[in-house]
Amino acid sequence: MTMQQSKKNQGKQIEIIMENLFCNECNLSKQIPYFIAEELLGVENLSLLKERYHQMKEGYNLTYHEWRNIFTDKLKPFREEWDDTTAVTIPVKHKLFKQDFERIGEGSIGLDLPTWFNIKEFKPRIMLIFQDPLRGECYQECRDAVLSSPFGLHDATHRSRANGGKMANELVKRLIDKGHGVYLTDACKYFIGDHRTSDAYSLVFARTYAEILAEEIRIVEPTLCVCFGNRANCIMYEVSSEYPELLITSIKLPHLSGTARGAIKNQFKILDKIGGATADNIAEVYAKEIISHIELLK
Repeated sequence: MTMQQSKKNQGKQIEIIMENLFCNECNLSKQIPYFIAEELLGVENLSLLKERYHQMKEGYNLTYHEWRNIFTDKLKPFREEWDDTTAVTIPVKHKLFKQDFERIGEGSIGLDLPTWFNIKEFKPRIMLIFQDPLRGECYQECRDAVLSSPFGLHDATHRSRANGGKMANELVKRLIDKGHGVYLTDACKYFIGDHRTSDAYSLVFARTYAEILAEEIRIVEPTLCVCFGNRANCIMYEVSSEYPELLITSIKLPHLSGTARGAIKNQFKILDKIGGATADNIAEVYAKEIISHIELLK
């Protein structure tokens, strides 16, 4: 066996381990689908949400072509002919958001379902809080919520992409390797229309998003919250100010995206000494930074 073959086999073994840890059975398995239904999509969608989590677990290591075999009549892409996505659509039935989205009258309504890895009782839990569930112009005609997950980590193709998915995946692996549980979510729960519309909506609903995030923190009980980017950090500031009883410990890091490479390199100058701002190197310095804060809490 060549060294290249050995590395490939090792990579497959790691992905099998990660598959078993992805949305593993724990207290979140029941609480998070209900939380999403009650706070964002409407309780009428609870059964569909449970099915979607099952679908994501089933498809964790599948190719796009293989995913087509696990889509259902109620959980499938916006365009059935699309063969390059694992996102599905669900009608928004939550009264507040349904009325707002109908009033705004735009599509590209994004919602990332929170995911988790290696959540176990008595293990430290790290909550990774990202910005928002960006969706592209191809969804402008869709008036339902387009469901994916933060950085698409339920999807092998997204996990391999260097413009974000790979960085997030490699970061999660390193945190798990140190024995931690990891939970991923967005601060601004919905994306709608385009950046301008979505930013304006998130600004108006900052307090609502803070209330929702506070409830999420109550459920997850994280040891440390990590906010990626200014917007996530601003929502977290609101949560900490309004809900001091949660005793939140949080840190801020630059967003995990290609457009944030400059900010990442500026904060972690060591990257220039270890081969540059590659996905693996960024994941490594981020993991060390996060773990160092966890150690301080002991």
